[in-house]
Amino acid sequence: MAPTVAARAGAVVDDLVELEWDGTVRIAQLDVAGPTLEIYEDYQCPVCLEFEQGDNNALAREMVVKGAIAVMIHPLTIFRDDKPITRENSRRALIASLCVQDPRKWLRYHDELYAHQPDEFQKGGFPNEQLVQLARKVGIPVAEFTACLKSSETAERADAVTALALSRGVTGTPTIRYQGQDLDWTASWREAGQG
Repeated sequence: MAPTVAARAGAVVDDLVELEWDGTVRIAQLDVAGPTLEIYEDYQCPVCLEFEQGDNNALAREMVVKGAIAVMIHPLTIFRDDKPITRENSRRALIASLCVQDPRKWLRYHDELYAHQPDEFQKGGFPNEQLVQLARKVGIPVAEFTACLKSSETAERADAVTALALSRGVTGTPTIRYQGQDLDWTASWREAGQG
């Protein structure tokens, strides 16, 4: 399956999203191959929420629009069987993100998932009804989205996406890598002169 591309000159970040077959989301100007900033994240991870709301994430998006970097987002379920409630919340959100077929709406849906992140120990967090409401909010056709949410094929794809991320040595989220090297995302990249 070829990547789905939505990009154009002078675009805003939503217009630069490509959805790849393996669940990776590439955000870059069309002619930018790198350098690459990779973000491995879990929608149920409270520390990922800190990164999402922080200045380093804002800087990364600014740099993408300027054509300075390419960002690769790798959503996954980092929680394992020892945290079954948290794992299931995470997995539902991951499945939902894989059901967003329109690249221009993917990042908005991604941001809505973080804006509505439940407590990680809340049983039934990210219920399907809420995931559908968020899809409707960002303009995603809900009939197709709902069918995708309930599909065993999508659930299997979510597990494969997670397995791929874990095979790359990801042991926690967020894991932020620049050109293959793990970065300290808690320190200001602007102050370090990386912006």
